Amino acid sequence: MEFLLDCGVSKEILQKVIVNNSNQTLLNANWNIERVVSSLEYLNEIGIKQINNILINRFDIVLRGKKNLKEKFDELGIKKTVNMINKDMQYINILDQY
Repeated sequence: MEFLLDCGVSKEILQKVIVNNSNQTLLNANWNIERVVSSLEYLNEIGIKQINNILINRFDIVLRGKKNLKEKFDELGIKKTVNMINKDMQYINILDQY
């Protein structure tokens, strides 16, 4: 999970990610580094400000990859969805419905 440090994640947040996610999730992340990095880059690119909370509480979101996330955000409307997630992290759950 050290690769997250290169993505701008602090050591403190990385520790929370490790504590709050299952060993299987952490293994999946290490096996899919490029997918996770592309997801983080995309979320940053579109203006998501809740990235640390997503990593800690919904790491599965970044395991989806940029292509999947882009499709979801495009379907829902990027600007509206980004604004809702930035206001309330729980809104991220809408990505599970589509």
